[in-house]
Amino acid sequence: MGEAKPTAGEAAALPREKQFVHLHLHTEYSLLDGGNRVDRLVARVAELGMNAVAVTDHGNIFGAVAVYQACKDKGIKPILGCEAYVTPPGKPRTDRTYSGGGEGGYHLVLLCENNEGWQNLLVLASEAYLTGFYYKPRVDRELLARHGAGLIAINGHLGSEIGEHLLDFERTGDDKFWKLARESAEWHASNFPGRFYIELQHHIREQNSINKHLIRLAGEMKLPLVCDNDSHFLRREDHDAHDTLVCISTGKSKFDDARMKYPVELYVKSPQEMRELFEETYGDVGRAACDNTVAIAERCNVELPMGRNNAPMVRISIPAKKALPRHDDAKFGGDLTAWYKAYCAAFNVEPFPTTPTPEQLADSKAQCDTALRMLAEAGYVWRYGPGGEGSPEHGERRARLERELKILADKNISAYFLIVWDFVNWGRQRGIPANARGSGVGTMVGYVLGLSNACPVKYGLLFERFTDPDRSEYPDIDIDLCQDGRGEVINHVRSKYGHVAQIITFGTMKARAAIRDVARVLEVSLPVADRIAKLIPETLNITLEEAIEQEPELKGVLEGSRASLDRVNQGLSPEQQISPERARELIDQAMTLEGQVRHAGVHAAGVIVATRPLSEIVPLYRQTGSDENEIVTQWDGPTCEKMGLLKMDFLGLRTLSIIERAKRLIVEGLGEKGMYAAVGRTPGDGGPHPLDLDRLAYDDQNVFELFRRGDTTGVFQFESDGMRRLLREMKPDRLEDLIAANALFRPGPMDLIPDYNARKHGRQDVPRVHEIVDRFTAETYGVMVYQEQVMQIVHGLGGIKLRDAYTLIKNISKKKHDKIEKERPKFVDGSQKQGLSKQQAEDLFELILKFAGYGFNKSHSTGYAIVAYQTAYLKTYFPNQYMSAFLTYESQANKVSEWIPYLEDARKCLFIDPATRKVLRTGVEVRAPDVNLSDAEFSVVFEADEPRLAHHGHVRFGLRAIKGAGDKAIEAIIRDREQPLGRKPYVSLFDFCERVMAHGQGVINKATIEALIKCGAIDSLHGKLNRAAMIASIDQAVSAGQKAAADKASGQGALFGGAVVEVKPAAGGATGLAKTIPWTEGEALKFEKDVLGFYVSSHPLDQWKRWVQIFATGTTASVKAAAQDQRIVLAGAINAVRVLVAKSGRSAGQKMAAVTIEDASGVAEGFMFTDQFAKYGHLCEIDRAVFVLGRVDHKRGEPQILIEKITPVDCVPLLPGRLQVIIDETKLNGSSESAIGRLGELLASRLQPQAAPGKVNSPAAIAAALADSAPASGRSNGSAAARAGGGVATLEPIERADPSTWFPIELAIATAHHVALLALPPALRQPLDIPLIDQITSLVGPGMVRVVGGVAVEKTAENRWSGRRGGGGGGGD
Repeated sequence: MGEAKPTAGEAAALPREKQFVHLHLHTEYSLLDGGNRVDRLVARVAELGMNAVAVTDHGNIFGAVAVYQACKDKGIKPILGCEAYVTPPGKPRTDRTYSGGGEGGYHLVLLCENNEGWQNLLVLASEAYLTGFYYKPRVDRELLARHGAGLIAINGHLGSEIGEHLLDFERTGDDKFWKLARESAEWHASNFPGRFYIELQHHIREQNSINKHLIRLAGEMKLPLVCDNDSHFLRREDHDAHDTLVCISTGKSKFDDARMKYPVELYVKSPQEMRELFEETYGDVGRAACDNTVAIAERCNVELPMGRNNAPMVRISIPAKKALPRHDDAKFGGDLTAWYKAYCAAFNVEPFPTTPTPEQLADSKAQCDTALRMLAEAGYVWRYGPGGEGSPEHGERRARLERELKILADKNISAYFLIVWDFVNWGRQRGIPANARGSGVGTMVGYVLGLSNACPVKYGLLFERFTDPDRSEYPDIDIDLCQDGRGEVINHVRSKYGHVAQIITFGTMKARAAIRDVARVLEVSLPVADRIAKLIPETLNITLEEAIEQEPELKGVLEGSRASLDRVNQGLSPEQQISPERARELIDQAMTLEGQVRHAGVHAAGVIVATRPLSEIVPLYRQTGSDENEIVTQWDGPTCEKMGLLKMDFLGLRTLSIIERAKRLIVEGLGEKGMYAAVGRTPGDGGPHPLDLDRLAYDDQNVFELFRRGDTTGVFQFESDGMRRLLREMKPDRLEDLIAANALFRPGPMDLIPDYNARKHGRQDVPRVHEIVDRFTAETYGVMVYQEQVMQIVHGLGGIKLRDAYTLIKNISKKKHDKIEKERPKFVDGSQKQGLSKQQAEDLFELILKFAGYGFNKSHSTGYAIVAYQTAYLKTYFPNQYMSAFLTYESQANKVSEWIPYLEDARKCLFIDPATRKVLRTGVEVRAPDVNLSDAEFSVVFEADEPRLAHHGHVRFGLRAIKGAGDKAIEAIIRDREQPLGRKPYVSLFDFCERVMAHGQGVINKATIEALIKCGAIDSLHGKLNRAAMIASIDQAVSAGQKAAADKASGQGALFGGAVVEVKPAAGGATGLAKTIPWTEGEALKFEKDVLGFYVSSHPLDQWKRWVQIFATGTTASVKAAAQDQRIVLAGAINAVRVLVAKSGRSAGQKMAAVTIEDASGVAEGFMFTDQFAKYGHLCEIDRAVFVLGRVDHKRGEPQILIEKITPVDCVPLLPGRLQVIIDETKLNGSSESAIGRLGELLASRLQPQAAPGKVNSPAAIAAALADSAPASGRSNGSAAARAGGGVATLEPIERADPSTWFPIELAIATAHHVALLALPPALRQPLDIPLIDQITSLVGPGMVRVVGGVAVEKTAENRWSGRRGGGGGGGD
């Protein structure tokens, strides 16, 4: 698939008279229209011996810098240009009047002759999007007249103004069209004097028909001719793939005869082909036209100012040292954070109002260097304390700081650091937290300024990841901002510096996407397209070529293997299947288009900042339909950086908003003493404030215990099931473990997790390689986890500079093999000097290549591990407040089905004593919304008699969770309740309506009041049982409220003796309410769900909880983590049903269904095929409680259950297995013998004894026999088992109608150290029903009864009780 790669010298091989230059050419940046990938294009141009090439993409200069660089690398002259869209004469570009067609205007090729032309092209390309966009980015004659200097204009091809007029002239012979063409030529010749050319092309009939007129026009007006090919793809054989690309763009099928089709000739022809075509067809005119392409190329000389510093130019006022606050000032009370905040407030960064003089710039640089040093010196005290000089690490830390400050000053980056510090400090002064991420975390200057929270010396972070003296590019500091305050910070930056734009991104066709796109165009059926796409391994940035090498099945499809194609076509109707020829065409064309730019987007966080008009530096863009202020660059982030622009990432991070809200709730709810008590400290103890998260020590084992038990719901980056398993296995006890976990939990390095864990806990020796390698991998137990480790090993062992080591790992990740191999000899030679053999050095280099390919940025991982620790710290010591904040933001950001499972997780949170780690309480209690207690969002509420301590209180739903409750209503409810003189609760529905409606007409309406009642938010006034009565009383209450509001407005209340005094009803009473039939529990729950989207007071399954536990093998939440084809039994309510009709196959015309099942942990998707739907479809009623049995399927993207059976929840869903009753001595506290006795009596009481001589038949005897099996002190489990079951052989079960509900009984008797399984005699099998389960559960405890075995579940291993059990069977109540 690769192209020839000639040397730069080969590009100038042709003599001038045989040369030709393509001046009208479209790259991939003519989105989904140009098929020329930049790298392949430039290689082909060089291969064909051309020494220059132009880029003229449609209406933009997205790819100008990419083409410029690629050409320079190949020794080819880049000619920068654009095929502009120009409105008709007299029509301003701002006119968006629809005229019935042709709104995009005429085409005009513009080429930059010099740098003045480049500057003008920047303006034209920008204005086309910002002020001229209507269907296309358009300019007009007025703009061209003002910004035409330095530009060469080419006009005459079809679609251009001259070309269209001449085509009309050719068709009609009407002279007016000739005059219009001539007028256009005169205008262009006048506005582009000596720089206007008439264009000839030769490929389709219409164009060829007007060429004679173009030649005549040029002759009459003495204008030069130039010829071109309007190249849209690379080679003739690429026409078919380009045709597919155009179909992707237009949404057409390849087999649609009416669609747009490009000529096969529009490829990048060789100079010989172009000269032969034009010289043979047009003689001397054609030869001159070819010569002019070379002449134009020689005229065009643009040097892009790459590397020029276009960052904002700022100045800073430096306060006198005497005016700056001192850290030992008594007013700060030893709070270094408060002191440093005041210190920073004394500095003010300002942009220059006008372009500064060289003298002003020199002064500014000195000021910035000085100010940065002062802030860093003070920040050093803030971070390490006034006595930091006594620390053993002081020397290393100071040396690191001095080195960084010198490099920043030498590279003129001090101002950049101050700009970032300025907006971060501005935000923090206003309660908008921010943190650096990425390479910026690895700077000591960033750490002492408070941009990051990771000491780079302590955590081994490299400044070279950020910048170094040899690097030419401007570094960037990516900043995570509080989600709520991000817009505020960006507006501040925009208003302060004046010129801010977001950054464009370009999405490319990845391997799978290319298959799917091409399949749609080729009318390949969706199932086949999906199956072929999924044959591509899920490896980051894998190419189709690599996928074919790695996946034999995909290779088989490409090569037409019958077995491979049969598997792709399996189960599909003939019309859905794919032929070998079509399969090859699909993959071949996808490989051609793969990597092509597909669309433009906007970077989620990136912005550029400047202090002069951006269109002087970078072309600008605006997305269709976006706001007027949402200006975007036409170049992506790396290109902006290369052009010297200051790029910054302002990423809104929800976690920072959660942290900030949690801190606010803690301050409001607990007070100073309560905060200190929560973490086991007292105010004034000399340490940082409990909520000063920037100064945490990151070594608290109470916090790490939360990680070790996997209780990480709401903990940043550590929430997934897989990450929880990793944590439970890793058992982290230091921040370095969390940093490693962040880096390892990705495809590739995930394979190293078992080694890391085994070595950490001494189960595996750490291998020894070389002292240097061992030193740099000691922290990770010999596992290379980070790119920084690779850099340090390459530097320390191979003698390669850290700068070059950083370049090496980037080349490894981008698979630039030629550049990688250049470093191999250096590394091998340096390693041999360090004592390794050549073979050892080679082997180590190969190992480095493997690890560097997926090694992680340690600075980034450290930054995010610290945020994770901060969230875990808040959850450990302030569970109520943290979970309240977490639920607030998760409920805003996600669908109900996605965040409701967190309520179940909240019930598992532990409240601990910080000193003893004793569990004080289990579960964050989340209660329903309440008009007397709820805020707008989730909040923490304390009862009147509750102490304000962290382990007290409960979380209350916010009123905003209620559908139909508008902001005005919520605001009025809270404002009236929270009065200046204290809280005034609502006492009745009538009181509520009167007071809230007094806040204005339309503040609250009947629908909102009804929603509040249905969800239980007014239960505290009249009780849950009176919801129906409250609904029936709404009209009366609203009328009374309206009258009271009207009376108040007219002054009647005062006239007749003041406010009406209402009799308060008794708690939960119905005083004053209409009489009506109360809702059933089911009705109440249904209304709750209608209003909230979920059940809040209880769940329909709650009444079946004990029954469900004995059968269910999972929940909806566990489906994601289940293995492919794993059987599952779960109980849930039917949430949604979508009935489908099979369109093909043996079941064509029959019904099947997609079913959504909901339980307390969330929702899961299920699918019923036709046979199952025929049997069980009648049970799929919305809100019906059922058992669902099936297999988990991950093959269709999101996991789903392939449903095999559905039964009502009150039925027995399984064919008989065994009813296992667990007698857990540790939970029964020594009463297990008594429990067994009572269990025997219960079982015997349900059996029919039969008389038989010599046998013991009484229930008492059965109970005694069972009791004898209980393990007594000193008795072995073997003897207990031997005693079980005597004297019950003659008992026969009572006959029941359904023998399938009879289950044998199995006892699992567990002591602290042993377990015995006891299979009771068959005569003791029981008819399984709900009363039995309730009775047994009350005897042995929740979760101690379950069904094992059974046809519809996986076989239960018989040795599951061979060791001490880790927990109860099916869960707890």
